[in-house]
Amino acid sequence: MQRYKILFISGNYSRILSRLNRNFTKLEVRRAFTVFQLMTILEENHHSFLIVEHDPLLYEDAGEMVEYLAQALKQTSREATILLYAPALDPHLQKMTELADRVFCIYGEQARGRKAEARMPPGAQATLEAYS
Repeated sequence: MQRYKILFISGNYSRILSRLNRNFTKLEVRRAFTVFQLMTILEENHHSFLIVEHDPLLYEDAGEMVEYLAQALKQTSREATILLYAPALDPHLQKMTELADRVFCIYGEQARGRKAEARMPPGAQATLEAYS
């Protein structure tokens, strides 16, 4: 990861920024307080790898922008690798995943509710199929 230019984008509040490995020397951090700021950051991107922390508060007054953001993420992913992180699935993120080319979900033990997932050993990962 050290050879890549990494951009971490958070919303109004970050749950993981303080947990990121401090050895990342080429990590740039930007904060988007609105969905429009997030789209501008994506348009101006010049990084190889983006970590975008999903913040559902960005869509409180702009729920109709979810589709536009999904398209901006798709466009940016043609030039860079994007990891969109969210601790839980919400309606806005659900809409974005429906428009994505590929989606991989990794659930922790707390998110398991179905019988098939309950049989998985502790610490195992579950992945949804890729969308295309």
